[in-house]
Amino acid sequence: MTEVAVITAQEYICTSQITGYGNTTADYGGNAYYKCAVANLKGVLQVTWQRLFKDESIENLATYSKRFGQQVNEPYKGKVTFTEASLTSTSITLKNVTWGDESCYICSFNVYPDGSKRKQTCLTVQGISEVEAKAQPPSETEDDDMEVVFSCSATGKPAPAIQWDFSPPATRLDKQQTRKEPNSDQTFTSSSNITLLIPPEWKGHVDCLLNGGQRRKRISFSLPAKEKKGEEGKKLSSSGIALVIGAVLFVSFMVAAAAMKRKRLKSPRRNESV
Repeated sequence: MTEVAVITAQEYICTSQITGYGNTTADYGGNAYYKCAVANLKGVLQVTWQRLFKDESIENLATYSKRFGQQVNEPYKGKVTFTEASLTSTSITLKNVTWGDESCYICSFNVYPDGSKRKQTCLTVQGISEVEAKAQPPSETEDDDMEVVFSCSATGKPAPAIQWDFSPPATRLDKQQTRKEPNSDQTFTSSSNITLLIPPEWKGHVDCLLNGGQRRKRISFSLPAKEKKGEEGKKLSSSGIALVIGAVLFVSFMVAAAAMKRKRLKSPRRNESV
């Protein structure tokens, strides 16, 4: 009598090979993509995508089964989407990644009731999340060249490198000084200030360059055009003339009105005498 080998579901799935790949790094604000496939379908009832946190806790992101189809759990709806869903091959996209999305992501082929076969890929987010740049003009404008302070700060990982680019004939007065401070979310904030000597009526640009020019933040700045003293005097004299003309017209109008009123009063008296 021929013996028939009996293979349990757990043994069957363990002999299967899971292949998978995905992003180990992603730019801040970009997307991360993960895919897993299993060579043998027998015994697989559900595919689950999970997130493994640093404290070893696990949270379910999404599941697929023939009975219930695709399911994305709260609060990951809109964040995680299936790009492929079957019991043999599954893939997801993690959209608009932030610093808080750094974790290990697990695909789990669940075999009921014997367990699961898993594969994980860990994600590191890099790039720049915030940039602020501004100018601090002097409180009073002068006829000569003026000193203007420009500042730029950026938050990212690794610590953003800051450089400056500006239009001539503005010139730099001091050496660039950059500070780097760590944040609680493992990012760094870099800050830099420069002081430029800017000639009167200068119109140009000052750019904060991040990571060798990968990102650029332009600071629009121009000094107000100055009025020459002669022109200022002309404006004052013109306004004075206008006031005088207005006053003369007003007085003339009042005199004419008074004369007409007096004439009307005299007319009835003449009629009575006749």
